[in-house]
Amino acid sequence: MELQAQLKRIRQQKGWSQGDLAEILHVSRQAVSKWEVGTSYPDIEKLIEISDLFNISLDELIRGDEKLQKKIVINNSIQHRTFWDIFNSYWWLIFPAFGMLIAVINAIKN
Repeated sequence: MELQAQLKRIRQQKGWSQGDLAEILHVSRQAVSKWEVGTSYPDIEKLIEISDLFNISLDELIRGDEKLQKKIVINNSIQHRTFWDIFNSYWWLIFPAFGMLIAVINAIKN
């Protein structure tokens, strides 16, 4: 079952409106509506909150929604960058930073 159907089903089992769930999760009612029609997905932190709130595992919550599973894998790989990944992207900042440091040291000496 896709997330949108799963989310709507478990919300309705609790007897909650979209507004009720939105208030609990500190999001807008429109955000919950978009999740339930499949035009957007909650971020991973909200997915964890939802799974805790409804006392179901993340696996149970998102199983069957391959599009969401792929999105999570892509976002997860973007967020886990090592020092060397960042250094490789921004190595050139060393030169202006070093130049500014030398200028500050010279200004202090004079």
